[in-house]
Amino acid sequence: MRIAMTFALALALSGCAGKLDKVTRTQAAKDFNCADDQLTVTRDEVYGKYRVSGCAQKGVYSAQCLMGNCSAERLKGE
Repeated sequence: MRIAMTFALALALSGCAGKLDKVTRTQAAKDFNCADDQLTVTRDEVYGKYRVSGCAQKGVYSAQCLMGNCSAERLKGE
């Protein structure tokens, strides 16, 4: 039973990570006024934290999904 629950949790988190990548890229493209395909998005060692660069800009973002609604916000001072 524990193995099944662990597997289900891992599967859910991996699906959420893909959504976080996408929402971060979309928000950064808006913030940078840049096409999303010109951005490099790298996951940080902290879950939900991303480093984004492109179009001569860079920033750090925090992304999360709550009840199916995903969002990303640029962190100030990073």
